[in-house]
Amino acid sequence: MKYGGEVHIVTRRHLSEAMGQYPDAASEIKAWVGIVAAVRWHNFAEVRSRFKDADYVDGYVIFNLRQNRYRLITVIHYAKTTLETQTDGHVYIRSFLTHKEYDNPGNWDKRFGAK
Repeated sequence: MKYGGEVHIVTRRHLSEAMGQYPDAASEIKAWVGIVAAVRWHNFAEVRSRFKDADYVDGYVIFNLRQNRYRLITVIHYAKTTLETQTDGHVYIRSFLTHKEYDNPGNWDKRFGAK
């Protein structure tokens, strides 16, 4: 679903760091940012309509990148629309993990780059 507003990605710096650390994922990260910045999601079903392999686990939305080589762990605050107001959504980047790191849920919500 495309809308006039933009999803706010908090923080894009984490994605820049991931591109530096994992250059093989850089083009997919850029593509993901382009897609996410152009939509306003209201629920997980809308996320799933664009990203078929996205998963919702314990409050996190997990995106698979590079054919499951990497996982982008996010928390999404969805856009809200009422008769009076319309809000933009926010996607909070929690972690960018390798497939092996993802297997430990303790890694999911660490400040990016902190081990």
